[in-house]
Amino acid sequence: MTSTPPSPLSSAAPATSFGEVGPDGTVFLRLPDGSQREVGQWAAGDSQAGLEFFARKYADLVTEIDVAAKRLADDRSTPAQAATIVERVRKSVLEPAFVGDMAALVARIGQLEVLINVKKESLAEAKESQKKSALEAREKLVAESEKLAGSKSWKVTTERFTAIVEEWKAIPRFDRAKENELWKQISTARTTFDKARRAHYSELDAARTQAKEAKEKLVKKAQELSSSKDWQKTTVEYRKLLDQWKKAGRAGKADDKLWDRFRAAQDVFFSARNEVFAEQNEEEKKALQVKEGLLAEAEKLLPVKDLGAAKKALRSIQDRWDKAGRVPRNDVRRIEARLKKVEDEVRASESAKWKTKNPELQGRANDTVTRFREAVEKRERALQRAKDSGDAGAISKAESELDGAKAMLAVAEQASSKLN
Repeated sequence: MTSTPPSPLSSAAPATSFGEVGPDGTVFLRLPDGSQREVGQWAAGDSQAGLEFFARKYADLVTEIDVAAKRLADDRSTPAQAATIVERVRKSVLEPAFVGDMAALVARIGQLEVLINVKKESLAEAKESQKKSALEAREKLVAESEKLAGSKSWKVTTERFTAIVEEWKAIPRFDRAKENELWKQISTARTTFDKARRAHYSELDAARTQAKEAKEKLVKKAQELSSSKDWQKTTVEYRKLLDQWKKAGRAGKADDKLWDRFRAAQDVFFSARNEVFAEQNEEEKKALQVKEGLLAEAEKLLPVKDLGAAKKALRSIQDRWDKAGRVPRNDVRRIEARLKKVEDEVRASESAKWKTKNPELQGRANDTVTRFREAVEKRERALQRAKDSGDAGAISKAESELDGAKAMLAVAEQASSKLN
């Protein structure tokens, strides 16, 4: 952000006081040195109306400078665009067709030129920083790629190499020769990994065939046990089968279907067992009734209106939920899912509240203050050099630039304080 000088039209001396209309309708502008300059003709009314007409032209120039400064400070225009406006207004100063405080307008132009120079320096520094950051980012990707070349985590590493390519593309380009050299290193690492991955999967084919045969036998055994009524012994047998299943290894694409058949056989047995246990276990039924009540209490918390109260109530529900004990197996997923839904909604509300804060905006404001402070320090050093040289013109210019930089720093600090 930047400051804008107070408008001359709002000062003690109105713009019309800097001109007069002659008897023949000639409009004159009083210059800072006391001389007068013809700026136009007025024959449409009384002298005051003529002065106000030419004063509005002055106000338009002031507004144009102010808007340019505001847009540049807010990063909504470039230094080149602002410089174009300065040039246009400066031409109007050289060939005036207005009535107003010429000295104030020239000072305002000078302040905008100071801001343009600050912005140019800032952009140049930012570009150099971006170039350095881009090179560091690419070198980091190269180092990671070379490390991944020997990885045995085939799926994860393949996905990571794909992501590295996308990240590489997203990095701004500055030095194509250097970037091409670094890309060759990534390509070599990726090729090394791909060769090892293909060799690995080739070796797995035989192991998958063997695993498939072993799991088909386990599925058949599980199906034979599914109708057993010997709950304890058969449960142990199923555990043994599951251990053997895990040791058999992956059977490729057939693995999921084999697992579905194996699990279906288990489910037949365990469902029958659970039905018997459910009839015998009154404590689980009571626990279920308690948790159903807790669910009803929890679901009344939605939608979340008071996050603090909802979190406190949910913690109480969770404590009582844990104390209620186990419920019948067939009900576990259903009631856990309902409670999880409430927990997820409360967490989502908390996350949404957190996201309303905007640390990024605060960081940008602080960064702007830092840049303007550096600009002030730089112009203070320039003023000291001018004083040391004894050059009155250089001293005047340096003081003007320093005043402008300080004004912009004050506004930036005020904006930053409101955000922090």
